[in-house]
Amino acid sequence: MGIQRKRTKGALSTLAVTAAIGVVTTTVSVTAVGTAAAVPAKLVQDYSCVFPLINADPIKITITADIPDEIQKGQATPAFAIEANTLVSSRAAQGLGLVGAKTLEGKATADVTVNTPSGPLSGIKVENDVAKGNIPSPPADFTVVAKGNAPSLTFDKTGDGSIDVNNISLHDMIARDANGKPVQLVTGKDTFDAACTLTSTDKTLHRFKVVDNNPTNPTNPTSPTNPTSPTNPTDPTNPTNPTSPTNPTNPTNPTSPTNPTNPTNPTSPTNPTNPNPPIHLSYGLTGSSTIKAANGTAALAGGIEADFDLASGTYNADLTLNPTSGKFSILGFLPATAKIEFQQVGRTNGTLNTAGDLTAKSGMYVKLPEIAVFGIPLGGGADCKSGTPADVNLTSDGRFDPLGGGKLKGTYTLPPLKSCGAFNDILSAFTSGPGNTITMTLAKKG
Repeated sequence: MGIQRKRTKGALSTLAVTAAIGVVTTTVSVTAVGTAAAVPAKLVQDYSCVFPLINADPIKITITADIPDEIQKGQATPAFAIEANTLVSSRAAQGLGLVGAKTLEGKATADVTVNTPSGPLSGIKVENDVAKGNIPSPPADFTVVAKGNAPSLTFDKTGDGSIDVNNISLHDMIARDANGKPVQLVTGKDTFDAACTLTSTDKTLHRFKVVDNNPTNPTNPTSPTNPTSPTNPTDPTNPTNPTSPTNPTNPTNPTSPTNPTNPTNPTSPTNPTNPNPPIHLSYGLTGSSTIKAANGTAALAGGIEADFDLASGTYNADLTLNPTSGKFSILGFLPATAKIEFQQVGRTNGTLNTAGDLTAKSGMYVKLPEIAVFGIPLGGGADCKSGTPADVNLTSDGRFDPLGGGKLKGTYTLPPLKSCGAFNDILSAFTSGPGNTITMTLAKKG
């Protein structure tokens, strides 16, 4: 085997750090006897890594190191230091900020191959630490740093060699809040993993040669030969008579031009894929609403399916509120009950920032299929509902965590009823009006 395997794995651990963490700048001092001076080596790679919350996102890796390009057989190479940075996108910073993360750290494993004169050493998995790095706020691209030292290598066969970085994976990553507490990006776990796929083509960090440590003896110079005597010049030959010019050939008739081909119709451009697709989040919903005029409360249950745009901090969502019922006290002493349904108008939309402040705006008709006092039906029906949609505006009550959920609260005005039967106006007077409150709790599904 061209490299002593025991030393090879140690050396590759530093390369794995480099592959897993990114942009590298290194300065080394090479003093080993019999080994050429180190030269700069550089490799730039792009990866797509699948993270919690934000899904696939790119990272850029630039690897540089000072490594000898010529190594003598049997001579140990000098150790060289490597500093590595992973360039992480502002989109990732936005996603981490939404869950309250302030720092990021963890581990990285690189798949590295050393191609030796005796054959490749492949499938080497090396784990390294990712140093804690700050997450910028407001969101921006940021770097996470790692450092390492490659131990020396010894080769026992001459020939060409190279160092290839094939792939990386990030694992046991920890995002911490301002108090240093781990933020659970995966439910029930303080750590998360991110599988990465190489999206660029170059894998080779450095190429080198292993040369014999006994240079060959120079060959003895040959003795100079005696110069030869010059030859006598020959007599010049008589010039030949010039030949008669040939008659010019008749020109050929030009061929008829071919008809031009009809141009092909241009193909329609393909729709580019969205480089930052929205994040889909699903929540279950529980809560209640108090109707001020009717002096009563109705329980709420349902769910919400949201598509969140990290770049803008906005979302659109489909809100579902299940049919419910409520008990009310008209005029403060008449017991009444009502069946209640909700008919959404358009989609719910709102904002969520890195401070955890969420806003939501929904429009909905409130339907009352049945209204009874003392158990006696007084109105309702399939068409009984608010004359116009009620606008419900909500804000988060405390920090809203997109990976867990949170509490929302708000107030709204219930518009007058219509199509509720003979007592429509009376029933409307005791149900519609401002000052109604709503509270709900969203809990992430899955």
